[in-house]
Amino acid sequence: MATPNDYRAIARKTDRPMWIWAGCALISVLLLFGAGIVVAITLLNQDDPGTGAELPEVWPSKSGQALRPVPMPTGEMVAALTDETAAQVLCQAIPEQRWEEILGGHTLREAGRSCHAVTTKLDISVRMAPALPDDTSRGLPTRTTVAGKLAVLATDKDGTSLSVELVEVAPHNGASPVLHVSLRGRVVKSPETEQKARALAEALIAGVTPPGPKLPKIGEDGEIPLEKTEPGPIKDRPLPVISWLLCGELGRALGVPSDSAKPVFFAACELNGVIADYSELSTAVAPTTTVAGLPAQVDGRGVVVQLTDDPAGQTLKFKGPGDLLALAEKMVPPLLGR
Repeated sequence: MATPNDYRAIARKTDRPMWIWAGCALISVLLLFGAGIVVAITLLNQDDPGTGAELPEVWPSKSGQALRPVPMPTGEMVAALTDETAAQVLCQAIPEQRWEEILGGHTLREAGRSCHAVTTKLDISVRMAPALPDDTSRGLPTRTTVAGKLAVLATDKDGTSLSVELVEVAPHNGASPVLHVSLRGRVVKSPETEQKARALAEALIAGVTPPGPKLPKIGEDGEIPLEKTEPGPIKDRPLPVISWLLCGELGRALGVPSDSAKPVFFAACELNGVIADYSELSTAVAPTTTVAGLPAQVDGRGVVVQLTDDPAGQTLKFKGPGDLLALAEKMVPPLLGR
């Protein structure tokens, strides 16, 4: 016959695995509960319209260019830069820290036809434009002022466009005297954009218009008054300054005074029937020879020198009477700072 001690021994052998099973079951429930919470939080975050997008892993983007050192313009000369130089200037007119203070987070910047920047919540484009937008532009444009200057503001559900007339347009047709700032959301619920657009425009205006020269008056055919300028490279210079530099080098290469040279606003000059013309973008060069070690095309229309690796990029063109190839050989090195 079994004794009480025998029953207690049997109970101990039976109870021990029951406690273990109960503990395992409890742990399993807790793990499943925790996993459910994690999944719920993830789903909520995905649905949360305020969550920022990721910053691009590759930067600059495929169509963008890294920032590079450029001289900062003064006075009204920001309105006379080529598009790529203006983009570089606008991206760097204020420090990176100031960009991030205004936009509210880490900011990536690149240049191209405009200064392009992104944060986790915003996509920003800044460029110089030839005129203020008209009333048919996106949103409901309103006239306002920014930094004491005439501006047109348009805000809709996607963001804000702000255009500010830095230099009076009418006497300067052909220039790009309007600062255009566009902020668009990268997320469903983008942050407030009008205030940020105004703050960014004000900071950039202060950065690119310190005291300095005014734009020259532009005539009906684009002509501008001649100004004597110290010799130097044309890279990243305002268009009228490039014209004055071309005039000076034409005079030196032709061996005549440049007093009768005829500069135009669009980076060109004529002297004694010879025209030297700089272009930021050009038809592709089909090289037939070299000038100062650079690819050049010589044909019945004149001489075209390719200044960059891009055959459709920056060029210097020479046309008119005389030995244009010899003229180009004299002019190109100083204009490139060699």
